Amino acid sequence: MTAADAGGLPGTLAEATRAAAQRWPDRTAWRFDPGDTLTFADVHRLTTGYAQALRDRGVRAGDRVAVLLGNEAAFPLTWLALSLLGAAAVPVNTRCQTADASHVLRACQASAIVAGARFRPLLERLPRDVPGLALTIPAADLAAVAARASAPLPRFPDPDPAATANIQFTSGTTGRPKGCVLPNRYWTCLGGSLVTDFPFLTERDVMMTAQQFHYIDPQWNVAAALLAGADTTGIVLADLREPGAIVANPTNGR
Repeated sequence: MTAADAGGLPGTLAEATRAAAQRWPDRTAWRFDPGDTLTFADVHRLTTGYAQALRDRGVRAGDRVAVLLGNEAAFPLTWLALSLLGAAAVPVNTRCQTADASHVLRACQASAIVAGARFRPLLERLPRDVPGLALTIPAADLAAVAARASAPLPRFPDPDPAATANIQFTSGTTGRPKGCVLPNRYWTCLGGSLVTDFPFLTERDVMMTAQQFHYIDPQWNVAAALLAGADTTGIVLADLREPGAIVANPTNGR
C-alpha cells in the first residue's frame, strides 16, 4: 500500500518517518526532558542507523523483539527501526520483575531483547531458557552505531502495512498481561486521525507525554507527530524517575 492508496496518509511507520524527513527535515520532532532534541531528519537518519545495527546483529523481518527501555530517544528509535525491518516491537513494562518479564517474553516468543543498562540485573535474574536472552542487545551499542550513520543511508524494503508492528501487552491488573497484535496501519490510521480530525493537530501544538513509553499513548503521540510535521509539534518525553522535570518544564519547546 502506498500513501496514495491510504488516502494520502503513509501506510507504515517507516513511510511516515521517511516522508516527514523529506518534507520537514529541520523541524523539531521530539524533545526529551532530560535528554535530546531531534529534528525529523535526525529521526530518519537515526532510525535507519538503528535498523542497520539491528540487522547486523541478526534481527530479521517477522522477529519479535522485546524493548526494555525508559523514556529516552533509544525507545522510539528502536520501535521505528524494528518497524522498518518488518520486525515487531514488544514493549516491556519497566516495572516488571522476574515473573511478569518471563511471562511476556515467553508469551510473545521473543527473538531478541533490546535493553538499557539499568535493566541488566533483571535480565540476569531470568531463567536461562526464557526466549530472547540469547540475543540481548544493549541499547547503547545501537545508539553508538546509529550516531555514525551518514548519507547515503541504506535502503530497506518497504514493510507491509498489515504486518505486525507491535505486540502490546496489557498491564496485567486482572491477570497475566495479554498481548495485543497491532499492525503498522493501526498506528498510521490512529496518528492520522489526530491530524485530520479532533484535536486537529497543527504547527502550533506541542504534545507532552509523561507516561512511560511502554504504554500505548506515547507511541501514538510519536506517530501523530510524524504525520503532523510542524516545527514545534513534537514530543516532550519526561522521565518519570525525574518528576520535578514534569512539573518544572511543562511547556518546553513552545
